[in-house]
Amino acid sequence: MGIGMQITYLGLSGTASLEAEAAVQLLRLEPYGSYLSDCRLMIEHLRQRSGCSLYEVRLEIRTAAHALRRIVRCVYDSAEAAILCAFKKAVRALEILSAHGKL
Repeated sequence: MGIGMQITYLGLSGTASLEAEAAVQLLRLEPYGSYLSDCRLMIEHLRQRSGCSLYEVRLEIRTAAHALRRIVRCVYDSAEAAILCAFKKAVRALEILSAHGKL
């Protein structure tokens, strides 16, 4: 059984391409699946006065012991880039936690 994921959109509507990108990136966490029960991905559109858009992505995971950990926060001008960044950072954080026996 895989890791469950809840996606929350703030200030934008969800799209099939964003959900597909999140699902692909979720596969990066599979090596840690026995330690994780689910994750929460929040994608927020930040409107800027200059007319530029930024997207903030926050990723939280719930461990098998039901501890909720806020893993990462990434801000980019593309929602897809922010999702990719968040999952890359999450894998690195999980590698460190696993190496120190804190999962």
